[in-house]
Amino acid sequence: MALREKLSSFAVGAASKANSLAVEAAAKANLAIENSKLNLKINNEEKKIDTFTVSIGELILDKLDGGETFDDEIMALYSSIQAARESITSARAQIEANNRQAEAGDLILIISGPDAMKARKQLCELRLLMGERLGLRDKNKFALLWVVDFPMFEWSDEEQRLMAMHHPFTAPKPEDVPLLDTDPAKVCANAYDMVCNGVEVGGGSIRIHDSVLQSKIFKVLGFTEERAQKQFGFLMNAFKYGAPPHGGLAYGLDRWVSLFAGLDSIRDCIAFPKNNSGRDVMLDAPSTLEPGQLEELCLKTVLPGK
Repeated sequence: MALREKLSSFAVGAASKANSLAVEAAAKANLAIENSKLNLKINNEEKKIDTFTVSIGELILDKLDGGETFDDEIMALYSSIQAARESITSARAQIEANNRQAEAGDLILIISGPDAMKARKQLCELRLLMGERLGLRDKNKFALLWVVDFPMFEWSDEEQRLMAMHHPFTAPKPEDVPLLDTDPAKVCANAYDMVCNGVEVGGGSIRIHDSVLQSKIFKVLGFTEERAQKQFGFLMNAFKYGAPPHGGLAYGLDRWVSLFAGLDSIRDCIAFPKNNSGRDVMLDAPSTLEPGQLEELCLKTVLPGK
């Protein structure tokens, strides 16, 4: 099937699918869990639409390279995709309305700021604080959930580049791999966290096992081929021997113990906890190193202002 025919077929399907999602959102006004699942469907459909838009651009470039001009069919493709985007927007607006059904006595907390990640962290702490004050947190009840669809990258104002949110060896969602070339900020990681009573108790990810994909991730992160080989050549070479798909999940035993014991801090169940200054008061560490130890490592101490 020609590219034009494939695009035309997808455009009709995308508009129809997006419209059905909007209708489904309106029908699930009071179902929080269903709305969450629906939001994932909407995100996936939007990614397909983004890919489709790129394909339209490729078709237009082909026509321009061939000396052709735009025709009614091209405009129809754009109209279909615009209708799909409008339906996606409508579905999202409906879900937001579903989630805002506040009643008398409900508490709504709002925080805003230029840094979205800081605002989210502050809002999380505020939510937990108010839950404590209002007696809504029962330490004898355990509520578990999985956090998925983490962003693959986050922007660093200090470095002025994208950074790996988890680590650079985390695999992206298979359906998001094409976005690495067009819009890497929208890529979701194949990572997951387990949360119990608002506390992260475990986390992990599926790892990259393909050298080509790993090289692409390094490129997005601003690594040159030479730097990537110098720092991670051992890993890239290992892929040549056929590394299988793999992943894992690491639990924090001390966090589980603190939850089961009803403690407010994991320091109360760690054998040798550090204080807020990072010192181990039982071992009196860190302590001053002997001159001979520094000399052996070719290090010297330079005090501030000297």
